[in-house]
Amino acid sequence: MVAHVRYSLIFFISLSFAQEGVQAFSRKAAIQYALTHAPSLQNAYLDYQIARQKIAEVRSAGLPQVNGTTSFRYFVEIPTSLVPGEFFGAPRGTFIPVRFGVPYNLEIGVTGTQLLFDGTYFVGLAAAKAVRELTYRSYQRSRIETIAAVSKAYLAVLIAQERLRLLKENLDQLQTTLRQTKGLYETGFVEKLDYQRLEVAFNNLQTEYNKAAELTALAYLTLKLQMGYPLDQPITLTDTLPELPLLLPDSLSLRDFEPSQRLEYQILLAQRRALELNLRRYQVAYLPSLVFIGNVATQAQRRELNFFDTRQRWFPIAFIGFQLQVPIFDGLRKSSQVSQARLELLKNQNDLFQLRQALTLEAQNARIQLLNALQTLAIQKRNLELAQAVLEATRKKLEAGVASTVESIQAQSAYQQAQVSYTTALLEAYSAYIDWQKALGLLSENE
Repeated sequence: MVAHVRYSLIFFISLSFAQEGVQAFSRKAAIQYALTHAPSLQNAYLDYQIARQKIAEVRSAGLPQVNGTTSFRYFVEIPTSLVPGEFFGAPRGTFIPVRFGVPYNLEIGVTGTQLLFDGTYFVGLAAAKAVRELTYRSYQRSRIETIAAVSKAYLAVLIAQERLRLLKENLDQLQTTLRQTKGLYETGFVEKLDYQRLEVAFNNLQTEYNKAAELTALAYLTLKLQMGYPLDQPITLTDTLPELPLLLPDSLSLRDFEPSQRLEYQILLAQRRALELNLRRYQVAYLPSLVFIGNVATQAQRRELNFFDTRQRWFPIAFIGFQLQVPIFDGLRKSSQVSQARLELLKNQNDLFQLRQALTLEAQNARIQLLNALQTLAIQKRNLELAQAVLEATRKKLEAGVASTVESIQAQSAYQQAQVSYTTALLEAYSAYIDWQKALGLLSENE
């Protein structure tokens, strides 16, 4: 039953590798796939495209604006005008009501305007370009975050597979020992208690293997989620665990670190440029604006609803002109807006100072974490080698009959714990290395 469960789980984990047409990914290929398919990154890119279209929208306000208009009026009561009475022989100073016009009026025309001067237009165009730069920096930052997340998830799968491999070796070796001990027990050379102890150890190790198999499957799902890959489609990985660079403490210094290399800092600088243009926009709002206006239309007036009777005339209308708008008093609205914009700039200045401090601290922390992780990894690797040597020596003594099963189980347990500690330290070291590259602003698609 135990063997059946074990091999069923092995089949479940390795099913994706045995299927035909399973897509294989190297770490670089997984990153490239994520940069194209990750939903969060796609949204960041769409924000950048929206900002580009915003520039076209703002620019359109400075281009000629042409609109067609049609106006139809039916006067239920024709308007009345008062005409001086002396025109009709009445006493001077009197007025006679007269109705001018016809009940049906139709006017069809085209109106065009052209902005000649408006200070807010030119500043707004520059601000739209600044927003485009800001969204592009944000998009680049999202790419870096995606690269880091996919790299960590990819390495987590490799390490989970490595742990699964080590557990499988232990399980096979312990199963061999259990089989041999069972034979010795059946022939009366060992006690039943010794065999039962080994069987308990084997069952416990089988449980750990099953858990590791489930965690490996979960690691695959996490990787596919970070990549934006369908969770129900299997993948396989082609890379092996890379060797960590042998970094000495001197090579992990911050001598060449500059916070301005980080995209987070560049985003704040882009925000500052946008805030400066926002202040300028409110300031130039005090200037007048000038617009050219032109209109061409034709009008028909009828007593009856027969506008398209060719025997009756249409009357042309055309004019050109200028519209000058001079701000005089707006209740101090623009003054308040200028003050708010200046305060936003002061906040941005404080944010830049605080971010420089935070990024420097982050880089220093990443350096310390990486140094500690490398030291821990070296220790755990040595412990694993020692535990393996002890286990092999104990097994030989057990085969020679000079060691007890308790000693064998203890050696097996110590070796298993050393494996867990080593793989955990390995994952922490890789994660710390990625964080270190990210903190220095050096993480790229090739990392």
